[in-house]
Amino acid sequence: MRVLVTFAVEAEFAPWRKLRNLSSREINGITVHEAMIGRAAVDFVVSGMGLENAQSATTAVLTKSHDFCIAAGFAGALRPQLKPGTVMVSEAVQLLGKSETLTCGRGLTLNAWEQKAVRARLLLTSDHIVRTVEEKAQLAPFAEFVDMESFGVLSAAQKCGRPAVAIRVISDSDDKELPMDLDMTVNEKGKIRLGGVLLYLGRHPMQLPALFRLGRDSRIAALSLANFLEAYIKKLSLFTHGWFPDGEGLEEVAAR
Repeated sequence: MRVLVTFAVEAEFAPWRKLRNLSSREINGITVHEAMIGRAAVDFVVSGMGLENAQSATTAVLTKSHDFCIAAGFAGALRPQLKPGTVMVSEAVQLLGKSETLTCGRGLTLNAWEQKAVRARLLLTSDHIVRTVEEKAQLAPFAEFVDMESFGVLSAAQKCGRPAVAIRVISDSDDKELPMDLDMTVNEKGKIRLGGVLLYLGRHPMQLPALFRLGRDSRIAALSLANFLEAYIKKLSLFTHGWFPDGEGLEEVAAR
């Protein structure tokens, strides 16, 4: 079994550097980190923030040899019961402001739910960071949580003919505002610019405690997600190993 797992930023991927001995290779200009989990060869990709970066990286790396793809990483809660560290799995993903909806693989979704991920009806993918309490409240009637990449990953997977699922972890709750406009501190590749962060803090020093809180919650969230994905992928790899060639029928088996 071969699995592709995508993240947007290094902070989401960081725990894997301690959990696993990783090897690296280049595919179409994208750095791919690889590890064995159970009987699965897992490719990890850090795409950069935003839908276009996620879609581009997934398209560059995903092949027919991958049995399925996981759009992983942080997400913002839109409901009060969802706290930092809560692992979520969504039945579908919709681009904010658009009607098109992509459905996650049913078997992959059910398996994550059985392993105690919180099952959601809809995940929204936004073209900007949803940072204010007011905007979160406006989106709450439509979905349980929000990110910036999953629609791009699922879209690329659909074009490749591979099943995919969005498994995200809550990094900020619905009643907390993000301490800065992070859209202003990332480059065109969706990577955090340290200089931009320091410049912002120099102009808004009162935001430093909130930034520390976000950093703490993000570390907790990243570790929670890594531990979940480790168990999730291992179970699927052992459960389906040798049953079907090239993942054929995986969705049906995973749903049982």
